[in-house]
Amino acid sequence: MTSVVEEFSDFLETYEKDVFSFCLYLTMDKDDAEDLYQDAVTAAIESLAKIDAAKNPRSYMFSIAVGKWKNARRKAMRRDAIAPTSEAFDFGDIPGREDVHAAVEKGILQSAITRILRRMDDKFRIPLILCYFDDHSIEEIAGICKIPKGTVKSRLHKGRELLRQKLAGEGWCDK
Repeated sequence: MTSVVEEFSDFLETYEKDVFSFCLYLTMDKDDAEDLYQDAVTAAIESLAKIDAAKNPRSYMFSIAVGKWKNARRKAMRRDAIAPTSEAFDFGDIPGREDVHAAVEKGILQSAITRILRRMDDKFRIPLILCYFDDHSIEEIAGICKIPKGTVKSRLHKGRELLRQKLAGEGWCDK
């Protein structure tokens, strides 16, 4: 018979990349993602008794990360009100011998999407990230965000529409 600690250790080995990847999409910064991941794992360890292997512990970890992220965002917004920080522009990795123009354009588009997502309200941003970057189902997103499935669907629709409008406003697509 395995202990709860061994089960959690096995779980972390299996899903650590998924959870870290989700944290990276949420924060859009590697250092912040590492901090968020550590906070989520620490919180999960503190609540090992609540983790039920039969009830999708991966979603439970995602919901812990969402909660930690929301708390961190609130703190950051308070700090930004006192001392605003600037955004760094990231072109991403531009390959050496490929079509540089296409690579730069792709990097700029990705940067525009990242910037728009970063400024989007979490109620739309988190479902978009869970759906399109982490391939979660509507049911899983509903469980992670603790909202009804219909709300997830409407937030995904509204989030896509907001993203499309902002990209169109910047000339990336038709309105």
